[in-house]
Amino acid sequence: MEEVMNVEERILNACRELAREKGFYRMNMDELAARAGVSKRTLYRYFRSKEEIIEATIDRFLAEMAVTVNHLAEAEHDSEIFLQTVFDQLFKAGQFIINPFTLDDLRVHYPHLWNKIDSFRMERIQLIVQHWLTQSDKHTGIDPRIVTAATIACIQAILNPAFIINNGLTFESTARQLSRLLTAALK
Repeated sequence: MEEVMNVEERILNACRELAREKGFYRMNMDELAARAGVSKRTLYRYFRSKEEIIEATIDRFLAEMAVTVNHLAEAEHDSEIFLQTVFDQLFKAGQFIINPFTLDDLRVHYPHLWNKIDSFRMERIQLIVQHWLTQSDKHTGIDPRIVTAATIACIQAILNPAFIINNGLTFESTARQLSRLLTAALK
């Protein structure tokens, strides 16, 4: 069983590395196999397709981010520090998703995977904003549903592949600026 996990792990790590270098769409199964140090036949023993590998890679990353976000939500009550720490983790571990190649691939070739990422982050954001609002007495008189919906709408409108690519921005600079805006609004 240890070898099974090791092979899957190597395949998913290879997918992350190649996606960071060239995006999801431009990598192929031969490159994935070579990078993972396995045969193409072994790839297909663990995954039915390149898309299944990509989805498993994204799923693993989302699970890692969920652990980080959940831990921070419990431990960190300062919204600015919280957002900065989450974005730092995203920039460190999520380079394979937030680079221009992959953002464009998600927009053009894998919009259903972007929708999966978006659903995940919207769930987390909703929980976090509600958590902050219950801990703060500064937003009395403002319905938490309105604050949550406004925050989610802002993030969806700005931190998405189309907006970032169409405006010639990077994910990191866009996220950092949006973080400053949201932090100011939530204080």
